[in-house]
Amino acid sequence: MLITNGSPDLQKTKLEITSELVPYFDQIVISGAFGRGKPDPSIFEHALSLMYLKKDEVIMVGDNLMTDILGANRAGILSVWINRHNKVREKVVSANEIHHLDELFPILEELKDK
Repeated sequence: MLITNGSPDLQKTKLEITSELVPYFDQIVISGAFGRGKPDPSIFEHALSLMYLKKDEVIMVGDNLMTDILGANRAGILSVWINRHNKVREKVVSANEIHHLDELFPILEELKDK
């Protein structure tokens, strides 16, 4: 599942430009089409309902503390912050912090074993 903030036209253009990402997602939710965006928890709840999943069955991986991670926190979803540029953590706390997507694999393995 991909959740993206913005107008449908702009986000669809971005997805066309990065078309190699699209096959990795069964569903794509665009905030402008839904009517609310991250960090509003309702867009996360909507995404979960589309996939017939519960919040304890997913993790949110995102690079923006104030939208991705804050929204996941508000929705009660475990989060992983991709901090590619070694930014100083703001007020928002993520359950996990990585610097490269490769670092996600050990976290997924650990969660799988729980």
